[in-house]
Formats: sequence, C-alpha cells, structure tokens
Amino acid sequence: MESQRKKIDRRSKRSQQLLKQSFMELMREKGFTAITIQDITDRADVNRGTFYAHFPDKYALLELSIRQKFRSLLNDKLPSASGWDNNNLRILIHTVLEHFRSLYGRCSPVDTVNQLFERTVQEELAALLSRWLEQLQASQAEWKVPIETMALMISWSIFGAAAQWSRGKSDFTVEEMTAHVLVMITEGTARVAPIDLPD
Repeated sequence: MESQRKKIDRRSKRSQQLLKQSFMELMREKGFTAITIQDITDRADVNRGTFYAHFPDKYALLELSIRQKFRSLLNDKLPSASGWDNNNLRILIHTVLEHFRSLYGRCSPVDTVNQLFERTVQEELAALLSRWLEQLQASQAEWKVPIETMALMISWSIFGAAAQWSRGKSDFTVEEMTAHVLVMITEGTARVAPIDLPD
C-alpha cells in the first residue's frame, strides 16, 4: 500500500514537472497569450485530465512558475540563515530590482502577465519580510505597529520602487536605487528629511 502511494506521488510530481517545463518552453517560443492547454499537454505528452488534476488553468501554472522562480532566485542570493539586517535587506532590494529589470528589459509582457507577476512577487516579499520581522520581534519588546502591517508596507515600498525603476522612470543605477530604498526603509522619512515633518 505504502509503495503504491509513493509510486503515485512520484508519477504526480513527474507529471507536474513535465507540465511546468513544457509551459516554460512554450512561453519562450510563443508567449503566454498564444499558449493553450492543449499546447502544454501535447508538449508534455500527457492528457488534459492530468493537466487539470494539477492546475485549474494556465494562469495557475504561470503563478506557480513565477513564485518558484522568485523563491529560487532569493535562495540563491540570500544567506541560508538570513534575517532582518542591513546586509540582507540590501541583497533583497538589489535582487528585486534586478529581477524586475530582467522582466521589463527583455520584453513587454501582456498586462495579465504583468499583474500576475507583480502580485506574486509582492506576496512573496511580504511573506519573507514577515518571517524576518517575527524572528526579530522574538528578541524585542512589543512593537508599535503589527508585523503584518510593517511587512506589507515594506514589501510595497520595495515593490513600488522596483516597478517604477525597471520601467526606466529613474536614471539611478541599481546600486544607487538599492541604497535609496534601503535608507528609506531603515531610517524612514523622519530621519532623512532635511527638516522636521510638520505635525
């Protein structure tokens, strides 16, 4: 019984891997809009039922691919035991900026892909920052702002800067932009403004 379940699990993982690989090949060849479920299953040499056993539609497959690629990118760049500190934040910001530039520098993706890419990256950022802040809070007194709110605000700061910068809205280099975003996150407007903010 146990060996039968392992065999089914291996077959399921293999099918999912074939579908993802076929999808990525087709994305490079045809672009997302032109791809059909039939294209993916034909390339993977599986039936449509196998596709639907893993994914409700091609958008779910795209989201999973984006999420896994971004996680893999962060795992490659960040130290294995990373947490909230200036060095890790700098690496994170720099990686996100470069990741956005690689997407928008290569092509002009359709709006659906843009929206899915951006939402997925922002969610992954917020989740990572939440984990870092939770680790930090364990050794600190209670904070004035809930961790979820802080993670959300910081993720949107990084995300927003990367989205604008990658579309050529700034003349800053990736290193300069990384430094600007880092100082805003770590010091805030009250510390970097030339005068006190009015009440």
